[in-house]
Amino acid sequence: MLTAWDPDRLVAEVQRLALRALPRDEYHRELGLRLRRTIPFDAACWHGLDPQTLLLTTANPEELIDRGFLSQDTEPHAARVVVASEYERDDYNTFAALAKRRAPVGILSEATRGRPERSARYREWLAADGIPFEMRAALVTRGRAWGCVVFHRSEATRDFERTDARLIARLSRPIAEGVRASLRADAARRSHEESAPGMILLGNGDEVEFVTPPAQRLLAPLRDDSPASSRTIPPPVRALAAIARRDGRDAPDHVPAMHVPTSAGWLSLHASLPHGAQSERVAIVIQRTPGEHAAPLRLEAYGLTSREREIATLVAEGLTTEALAERLFLSHWTVQDHLKSIFEKTGTRSRRELRAQIFYQEFLPGIATRAPLDADGALVPGAARGHN
Repeated sequence: MLTAWDPDRLVAEVQRLALRALPRDEYHRELGLRLRRTIPFDAACWHGLDPQTLLLTTANPEELIDRGFLSQDTEPHAARVVVASEYERDDYNTFAALAKRRAPVGILSEATRGRPERSARYREWLAADGIPFEMRAALVTRGRAWGCVVFHRSEATRDFERTDARLIARLSRPIAEGVRASLRADAARRSHEESAPGMILLGNGDEVEFVTPPAQRLLAPLRDDSPASSRTIPPPVRALAAIARRDGRDAPDHVPAMHVPTSAGWLSLHASLPHGAQSERVAIVIQRTPGEHAAPLRLEAYGLTSREREIATLVAEGLTTEALAERLFLSHWTVQDHLKSIFEKTGTRSRRELRAQIFYQEFLPGIATRAPLDADGALVPGAARGHN
């Protein structure tokens, strides 16, 4: 049996792990091994969040399935219940609500004052599948939520306590920074195999009524490697559809676009309800995130503040330190301090390296293959010129 860690040792180990920038699923597994040295739980389910909209971007129910609380057949039902509790009805400890708390952690039994049956999530899923005790946390750093996690316990393990919640609250920031680091390298890549947008039309129960060929290819990076994933709607599609049904009829312009980091680069999703239809059908357009939108997302993934992102963008436009100071009403020395911080966070040493790493990275594959330019002067993906 492994020796238990005291809380301070656990926090230090999680902070070190966050610096390794592991792939997402490996990071979750390593986190689970460390957390269990201090806090017992039967299964954890990790999710990604879009920091702009607080919509779910990923789900990792691997432990719930491996430990027998879910099966390939019951996982889609659990996913629908979770999304409904987040976006379609009132429920306790939603991730969006937790992300706004000073201590972004909630225990279900405490939130319901000892009556968890008040929660639709408890009635429709948790109690039936033998995991009645739940603790949720939003993973927040610098005011931005990059993910969330649900810890589950069975009757045999007993309920969570406030000491558990206080420790997870301490870990929210370092875990969030690890999540942000884990997506940075993968999401910085940009595939040039498909540039056309695609569309998927979901029926009233989120069944797929039709999907265009480009959408089929773009949906693949949104799925994980589990067998169940190939048969279910990816989490960001389901979450965005729920928001569109909730808000799209009365305020169609307020349905947010999602920008989701994937191993094939950033993808953007836009949802709308068909005009004149009274059903709950939702059309979702999926496309690769345009470069002018992807660059700020990359900068935020490196942990740059809003002012640092503004300065980095102006650096890409070629502004000198003096011009930056004049444009932003800052002193020359303040601009230099911001630039030093930007270089440290992005691992670059000069303006040229910063532009290459953040702003030009998506174009490098096309440049390397000598891709031609289109009528607007943009590189044509997938088309290489012959060498002279």
